[in-house]
Amino acid sequence: MPRKPPGRVRAGLPRPRRPYEKSPVIDGLSAGTLAELARLERTRNSLWPGAVAGAVRAWAEHVRLPRGRTWPHAGYAPCHCCPDPWESRELLDEVTRALSRRGARELRRVLAGHDHLWDPVPRPYRSEGPW
Repeated sequence: MPRKPPGRVRAGLPRPRRPYEKSPVIDGLSAGTLAELARLERTRNSLWPGAVAGAVRAWAEHVRLPRGRTWPHAGYAPCHCCPDPWESRELLDEVTRALSRRGARELRRVLAGHDHLWDPVPRPYRSEGPW
């Protein structure tokens, strides 16, 4: 009876946690959703470890700016060291669509608080994006 090569067997096993790999914590998300985010960040080519936490942080910082200040800051060229908040928000929408229902609901609840700061007036006729 044929058997699988050892490399293929090892590839299917869960990766051991390394002490220097710490998953970033996003307030308001359960451990299961954080584990699902870590799995997504590991398996998707467009993501990297900590991408979602960085995007949440960038969007939260942007919505707390005074309303007159937008990105990029007036009079300055785009700063490549600072994340673009609109790209961060788009990334968060993509991740929300890729998560399970429960995980997406938790992430949307976290984002709803930040989105409310961006546009506090409830508009029932408003469609998806731009926020």
